[in-house]
Amino acid sequence: MTEIRRNSVTSFVPNVQSRLKKMANKVGYASHIHELRLKGKQPLHLLGTPSDPWAGSVAAGSHILSGRFYYQGKTLRNPEHNKGEWQGGEAWQAKNLDSRWQPYLHSFSWLRDLNRGVDRQAARRRGIMLTRNWLQDFDHCHDLAWAPDITGQRIINWMAYAPLILDTSDLKYRGKLLNCLARQARHLYHTCDDPLRGVARLQAICGLMMAGLYVPDGENWFKKATGLLKRALATEILADGGMASRSPEDLHKALRVLLVVRASHRAMGRNKPEILDDVIRRMTVKMKTLLHGDGKLALFNGSNELTAAEIAATLSFAADNKDKTPAPGGEKSGFRRLHNGDMVVIIDAGPPADLEVSQKNHAGTLSFEMSIDQQRVIVNCGGANTLALAEFNPLSRTSAAHSTLVLANINSSEIRKDGLIGQGPTVVRSTQTCARGHGLLETSHDGYLSQFGIIHHRAIYINDLGDDMRGEDVLECRTVSAPALKYDVRFHLHPDITVPRQEAADRLLLRLPNGEYWQFQFSGGRLSMEESIYFGGGERMQNGRQIVVSGATKTKKTVIKWSLRRIENNN
Repeated sequence: MTEIRRNSVTSFVPNVQSRLKKMANKVGYASHIHELRLKGKQPLHLLGTPSDPWAGSVAAGSHILSGRFYYQGKTLRNPEHNKGEWQGGEAWQAKNLDSRWQPYLHSFSWLRDLNRGVDRQAARRRGIMLTRNWLQDFDHCHDLAWAPDITGQRIINWMAYAPLILDTSDLKYRGKLLNCLARQARHLYHTCDDPLRGVARLQAICGLMMAGLYVPDGENWFKKATGLLKRALATEILADGGMASRSPEDLHKALRVLLVVRASHRAMGRNKPEILDDVIRRMTVKMKTLLHGDGKLALFNGSNELTAAEIAATLSFAADNKDKTPAPGGEKSGFRRLHNGDMVVIIDAGPPADLEVSQKNHAGTLSFEMSIDQQRVIVNCGGANTLALAEFNPLSRTSAAHSTLVLANINSSEIRKDGLIGQGPTVVRSTQTCARGHGLLETSHDGYLSQFGIIHHRAIYINDLGDDMRGEDVLECRTVSAPALKYDVRFHLHPDITVPRQEAADRLLLRLPNGEYWQFQFSGGRLSMEESIYFGGGERMQNGRQIVVSGATKTKKTVIKWSLRRIENNN
């Protein structure tokens, strides 16, 4: 049996201390003393340029060439211009700009898209113009633009796309950019110890490390970043390769950052930290367990599918034929996978991430997703955290937006006003067994124990052929007496799944796009069909449906059984 415990969230002092330190740092970084610390020898060139193996968007690049920006399904237009074009440095001086645009713009992540522009000369002119105007406004420390994680990304992007923004005869501009690059590295040298967590922490440290690799006289930056990276990896990457934040999409982002760092060490002939290969191997193995048959990510804790091409490119770049050692066992990140035949079932069998890294976490403990071959069947609603879907983010984080049991219409985890996960499951237990090809997962969580005195148990079985799944949800009351509470066991269907008919009060048919029929059957409640919403694509909302099995709890134990199996079409 695996038991995953979550640290208590009752302690308020560490959170206050963290905030106070951040505030003090911001004040300090804006001071004259910090500006003096950023002075130093100005580099005249780069020692090389790192390779960015990830392809940008041609469409987004075309928008930039047209004077606009496109990101996460949204187009940023200039409201002051009749064609919506950002001319000169207007984009950097824009007022009342949605804060969600700021990291994308100031990290210069858009250079990857601009680099895909069909007209290379026009792309170079646009890149230089935008960078020159940014330097006019943000050459000195700025609260947001110089945030450590954004600065780390910008350093990497400036160096990776130096041919796009440094290929000019304007020596004054070139000198200013290279000097600013060095000043940002010095800034990171003093700020990487900030109380950052998760992907942001790795982005900041890796930015400093990359500057140490490619900027002349950057040895001190490189040494400090090496030590910081070792400590960060030990904290942010769990023993089984998952992220401490428990977000599959965070795992993908962090893996990409580390892969670029590893490739740069090789390219520059430097010895990489010994831990790096091992961590990347573990992360790669974990990533594969979080993929459905379509090659895309499972939808847990704010994650979206991404594209199969993106995932495949990451896994291909991560492959190391020299490393044949198996990944260590253990399920520290709390995700379990059952896979037989064409059926893949992925279950969230862990509590929410610890408070400080729970920004993206959902109240979806013991939720599951199921796919057949390349078709998703049972899903969670997904993460509505992109620009196009941000208004739906609070809804997407609720327990009801997941394929799990919801008690008394209450989330199994508290979603606090600051966006972090408060009270909720503290202990999640799981046992996975396999006998003669048949798979069984038994899990439980205590998210409803303190409020209602109830433990939720869930068991999921799949047969050896992958055409029969059975489940059981048990509500175990651990108090002497308790009132009857409403429960809803929700099974969100992917938008491509249709329900041609309900065969009886306790069963209905599901039709897959390929013409297959699967029968859903249950006992222990009453069945209804409700509307659902799917955010898995990230850039648009899709309407769907969900199966809901509802009832009321009994005195000591409430049992709901359900199954989903492939059948022959009798029409």
